[in-house]
Amino acid sequence: MSENYKVVGTSAYKQLLADPQGADVIAVPVASGAGDIEIGTLLFRDASGSYKPAAAADVTSTKSLVVAKETIESGDDAGSVVDAGAYRAGSFVDGAVKLKDGTAVTAEQKVTLRLQNIVFDVMD
Repeated sequence: MSENYKVVGTSAYKQLLADPQGADVIAVPVASGAGDIEIGTLLFRDASGSYKPAAAADVTSTKSLVVAKETIESGDDAGSVVDAGAYRAGSFVDGAVKLKDGTAVTAEQKVTLRLQNIVFDVMD
């Protein structure tokens, strides 16, 4: 009888937005070949016009930066493009946005992101 009350599966919700007011969602073309891109990964627009996961060197004021709204399956084959949802502006939970390699965004990078209306708020 106890088998009727087992946990079948679990799902951890990752809250990105500290405040949904002012969040600006757009569709962006993501270059294939990056594999699976996690929700909350910072993306930058490259010279071809498609978006890729951003490394520390890609977080500059001259590049268009967005935050992945969803987990993106870009695939491993180079050459194709996948459309995905992303935030180009909004108030995010501090620590929820990560770089390509999973590292946290630094204070200096947050200043650059603030110039593009991507701001961070500490949740209580």
